[in-house]
Amino acid sequence: MTGTSARVDAAIEERFDDYLDALFELLRRPTVSSTGTDMEREADLVGEFVARHGFDGWTRLETDHDPLVYAERLAEGDAPTVVFYGHYDVQPAEDEAAWDSPPFEPTVRDGSIYARGAGDNKGQFGAHAFAVDALLAADAAPPVNVKLLLEGGEESGSHGLREYLAGEASEIADADLVYIADGPMHRSRRPTLIYGHRGILTLELTHRTANTDLHSGNFGGPVPNAVNELVEVIDSMQVDAGDRVTVEGFHDDIEVTESDRELVAAIPTDEAAIAEELGLTHFATDRPYYERLLLEPTLNVNGFTGGYGGPGGKTIVAHEASATVDCRLVPDQDPDAVFERIREHVAGVNPDVDVTKGSAYPPTRTPVDAPVADDVRSALEDVWDESAVEMPVLGGSLPATFFRDVPGLADVPVLVVPYANPDQTNHAPNEHLDLDCFENGIRTSAAFLRRFGGED
Repeated sequence: MTGTSARVDAAIEERFDDYLDALFELLRRPTVSSTGTDMEREADLVGEFVARHGFDGWTRLETDHDPLVYAERLAEGDAPTVVFYGHYDVQPAEDEAAWDSPPFEPTVRDGSIYARGAGDNKGQFGAHAFAVDALLAADAAPPVNVKLLLEGGEESGSHGLREYLAGEASEIADADLVYIADGPMHRSRRPTLIYGHRGILTLELTHRTANTDLHSGNFGGPVPNAVNELVEVIDSMQVDAGDRVTVEGFHDDIEVTESDRELVAAIPTDEAAIAEELGLTHFATDRPYYERLLLEPTLNVNGFTGGYGGPGGKTIVAHEASATVDCRLVPDQDPDAVFERIREHVAGVNPDVDVTKGSAYPPTRTPVDAPVADDVRSALEDVWDESAVEMPVLGGSLPATFFRDVPGLADVPVLVVPYANPDQTNHAPNEHLDLDCFENGIRTSAAFLRRFGGED
């Protein structure tokens, strides 16, 4: 460890309790974008937070949706530019009785911070701000333009971010890298570097036959059952218990490189442990776990509604049914094209079934040989003292692909570097961020910035 690195680490250690207090201020705010809980005021509080931790003021970027918070610290002369992206909105707490402590009263127990938003995403974007603060305190700020872009609607469609990026987005148009700390690291708890993310397409299938539910003794047989017919449509779209999608054209435009396959083959996998943890008796596929998860698209039925599901029995012919579906897409699939293929398939099986498109994000990826990845990887491995797990894409979906809509950023590297523990339970009760992950996240951002600026 160099003398400078030691000073930075000492600054983080000295200020760590203050960083926890500042994070707790954010975590106490119920910034639930789906309900619009005073998000206008929350943006100001987030802006004040980043301005206290090394950034030269901040700006509200207004949209027709929730405002974005933008802050920067610019270096003198010609310097590389990184944009740290995150989001200050959170998922609803849902059933607060299922939490062991109140979701918006951050609590430390058993080495973890428990609160809604601890890992997703306030603790992770907070790590970037605290890293800048620690670098300044250690007199070790590198020649890097550091820009922070935080949105307030990631959990409800990122409409504000997408609106901003569809314009000139002049504040970030000079970015050399978009760096996203979001999601959990690999289940092995080794540091994780991800070169993109899968896309997503959501849709709803609805079907109606008669104008009301009917007595199965009086009408069953000749009168069509909406549940039966919708099940038939869903069954026609996949085989092998959902492992293979059979919609014609669904797999068009997929490009899997040899580098992708090499990364996936190197991901540590313990399928027996995963099955035991999840209480599974079997997997839906015989193919290797991460190969199926990361390199192939899916068509997944989220839920199905129709007929009678209450206690006892009710002998009816159901007249309506609906199903919600999501498709996780891999590079270079186009969500609009996939939707059209599904719509055409459903019409061919049963033209009376309506197909409605929901939200959609395209997939995105960065070449695994992008030079800037070396700076991220070395920072991760030095801080965590372990080799990094590298993945071609994140299994989930992010709005990161829309950064490529900005003029001048069509080829900008986008890297996902999760700092949260693999069992963070984001989107569920008892969300938590381990203290060591939080501290190492701060250290990683600081170490990366020094490497990015050519200081280490």
